[in-house]
Amino acid sequence: MLVINSQQQEFERWMQNTVIKKPEKENFYKWIVNSPVDIYIPKIPPVECSIGSNQRGFVFDILVHINGIDWLNYSNQNYISIDSEVNDFLNWIEKVPFSRSSIDERYEYLYDHSPEDDYQLFIDTLKVLKKVSVVVIEEYWRTRELIQEYWKTKVSE
Repeated sequence: MLVINSQQQEFERWMQNTVIKKPEKENFYKWIVNSPVDIYIPKIPPVECSIGSNQRGFVFDILVHINGIDWLNYSNQNYISIDSEVNDFLNWIEKVPFSRSSIDERYEYLYDHSPEDDYQLFIDTLKVLKKVSVVVIEEYWRTRELIQEYWKTKVSE
């Protein structure tokens, strides 16, 4: 789920106006909104890109916050408890609704530092920040039609 409520409004507005094929559009929307882990999208609308000669797309960079201890257990020993946030994250990534997607493997540790050096507080607040980049394909020809309609309207005014 999106961590910041205002982002959900921005995301929904962008999704309504974008020209992505219907099933992919709905699948991507559900994938984001129903995320089992907290996510943040730094840029809405996303960065536009070209894919081949006749397709355009948008690159969504998604930041995911995962329990740091779970992540350390997973990365060091490949051990994950059944109710781990890492399980939720891995299952969610596996269900990315597009074939053209990439996972950025960088991560860093974020934590709140207590003035008393309280170890339990450190354990409770340690999070791993994962960056996931997903390319969403837009229908180029439909976009071109909309641009042509726009210019015809401008010329006739």
